[in-house]
Amino acid sequence: MLEWVIRRSMRTVGIAQVVLATSTLQQDDPISSLGVQLGTAVFRGSHDNVLERVVLAARQHRATAVVRVCADNPFVDPELITELVDSFKDRDLDYMFNHRPGLGLEIADGFGAEIFRFIALQSVSDRFLEPRYREHLTSPFWEHQEVFKIEALDIHPELRAPEVRFDIDAPEDLAFLERLVKAGMITFDTPAARILETSRRV
Repeated sequence: MLEWVIRRSMRTVGIAQVVLATSTLQQDDPISSLGVQLGTAVFRGSHDNVLERVVLAARQHRATAVVRVCADNPFVDPELITELVDSFKDRDLDYMFNHRPGLGLEIADGFGAEIFRFIALQSVSDRFLEPRYREHLTSPFWEHQEVFKIEALDIHPELRAPEVRFDIDAPEDLAFLERLVKAGMITFDTPAARILETSRRV
């Protein structure tokens, strides 16, 4: 599953570096090895403080913006990530997304990504002390829109299916996506629209 996430993300246009950010725990050694095998940069940091891990990884690569793709989104679409990056460049925002429903966006969950302005992401640890903000990067941006400027990118009406999820939170989610792949119609380069269409037939 992680290989699908990485391979599809690496086809994104307009990003400087794909970084696999995992923890320093021994149990995550296979994750690090997979990143090396597939040719991504690998950063290893805190297991519990995801915010710190992402900020340090971004700082190491001198990023001005951070695109985040979660490892439970094997059908992430590089075209949607590319569009997100291009649109973010033209807007004065701290955070933008096209990976889940919200703020009027009704896209199927799991195809896109989210992008943070690095200085805004870096400021979270100083602005908010709640431990949960160290684990859930997006929460402070959603919950404090008086502080952060956020926006949804909605340019694909054919992907409007907020009731459909392509991320994996439970075994039955994985079983559903495996059925789609075993149907023989989805590969590393299948676009989101075709995946959604296939899911409605399987």
